[in-house]
Amino acid sequence: MNNKGFGLVQLIITIVILAVVGIAAYKSYFTAGQQNLKEAEKMYDNTGQAAVGGKPESVHTRKAKELEGRVFINSVITALKVYEAVNGRFLYTDWTSESKELGVNTAGNQYFKEFSVEKSGSGFLVKVRGSGELEGVVLTSE
Repeated sequence: MNNKGFGLVQLIITIVILAVVGIAAYKSYFTAGQQNLKEAEKMYDNTGQAAVGGKPESVHTRKAKELEGRVFINSVITALKVYEAVNGRFLYTDWTSESKELGVNTAGNQYFKEFSVEKSGSGFLVKVRGSGELEGVVLTSE
């Protein structure tokens, strides 16, 4: 036979290989970011600098810490969309650290320990609240 193009088996193998490479690249990207964040914090600890409110913090360090909140917001939004697809409605919740209905909790987060889902127009508004070094910071996304 003179087949031209991919067969079904070749297509599935190609998709699996691309998925594995994509997951590996994603993990290495975020692992490197966490290592850089720890190294930056060590640099500040070793300088001996003292500021009125504590150690100085660069814009990049702050953004790296806030990235945890943005990633968590995206996981809550994904869980909400799945919940809405299955149940035909959104699930709204007051400030909490865990939602068993959504299958979401903040156990793995260092800087954002609470979230809420509020009604907004025809959809929802997700908020995450910072704790510890980010006390008082609230990130939102619709």
